[in-house]
Amino acid sequence: MTQSMQYEPYTVFGPDELLTEAADVLGLAEHLMELEVNGYTVIPPEKVGSSQFRDELEAAVRGVHTRLVDADPERMKLIATGGAGEISSYALFDDPVFERALMNPVVQTLARAMTGHACRISLVGAAVKPAGNASLGLHCDSAMTEPYPPVQQFCNVTYAITDYSEENGSTIFVPGSHKLLRQPVGLEVDGQFAPTRSVAGMYAASIAKPRSVVAKAGSIIAWTGTTWHGAGPRSAPGERVSLLLYFCRWYLKTQANFRDRVPAESLARWHDRPRFAQLLDMNPVWGFTDDAMDGPKGVIGREVFPILDVPKP
Repeated sequence: MTQSMQYEPYTVFGPDELLTEAADVLGLAEHLMELEVNGYTVIPPEKVGSSQFRDELEAAVRGVHTRLVDADPERMKLIATGGAGEISSYALFDDPVFERALMNPVVQTLARAMTGHACRISLVGAAVKPAGNASLGLHCDSAMTEPYPPVQQFCNVTYAITDYSEENGSTIFVPGSHKLLRQPVGLEVDGQFAPTRSVAGMYAASIAKPRSVVAKAGSIIAWTGTTWHGAGPRSAPGERVSLLLYFCRWYLKTQANFRDRVPAESLARWHDRPRFAQLLDMNPVWGFTDDAMDGPKGVIGREVFPILDVPKP
């Protein structure tokens, strides 16, 4: 493969040789299949990275959380009322370990399988969910007009830094819901699919019962942008700690403006790995300059870079 001559096609047609090779080497083939069938998957810690890396992630997330709570405790409490925990959405540049988490070939394989080789990072959330935190109703992460395209436009790859279980306020998924290509409505938001007042009941649709995911500390939980999911309240003592990486396809607007905030030292760290700059939309496909549209730059914005050139952390 000549890297500089391979670009992501406009027509998406399934896994290619690059994804297949990475999935085989990293032991992710079964997980890519689970994404197709169920809309979500859990990658165990031994496939994700070292225990030292997990410890570094936890320390970094807790550090960001402490700083934000100290700066504005009321704002963080308000954010937590949504049920996802107390989240910082601009965490990427708060600690170099978050950059390593983003470039982890396991993360890249999952994200690129769901949202394409040239996908962008849309949001990086450092999240701490304390005991007693609110529940989060069922929803999906696609922000488009319904019905959604059958090809995924968004995806979520989350590091479960601490144990995930029902009592720990785990994420809840509805298996197979990604195929419905719409948001849950009415009673469906609360996981009630049988009553005739719900859309599912009215049309006799068969929707699986919501399930709380179980994942050991250091795992990755990944799901597609159309998968219905929520979260239960944490009843156990302590806190649920996670790092959320939200991706979108290259032609969509990201939620966070990383491109205009990237520190020079971050770009320097990844100078030999141009995929990092691409993730931050440093070479956008669309966009105009003061002179004219830069056609060659647009082509480079779809360039396909290797996956396995970055070691697991």
